[in-house]
Amino acid sequence: VGYRSVVERIAKEKGAVGNSLYSKITSLGEQGVPGNIVDAFHEARVVGNDSVHDGLAYSREEIADIAELIGEAIFVLYVQPAERARMAAARAARRLAANASS
Repeated sequence: VGYRSVVERIAKEKGAVGNSLYSKITSLGEQGVPGNIVDAFHEARVVGNDSVHDGLAYSREEIADIAELIGEAIFVLYVQPAERARMAAARAARRLAANASS
């Protein structure tokens, strides 16, 4: 259920639209989020729904798999863009410094 909540938060932060978590996750794909991340988010949604609505208990390994999927999604959606922005800023600063000294 916790990972489903994380997916809800990410969908909100990324500007997902829709009346249900399913439609919000699907809208992320329409906004360019890679399909494997959309699939992972749907998987977390289904597992969370199963747990809350049907009382289905998943194994530790199954939940660890969901955690890994969410971790990978966070890396792709948040960490990589920040790293790329930092590297681009460093290159821009180097160019600026080189041009200033010329």
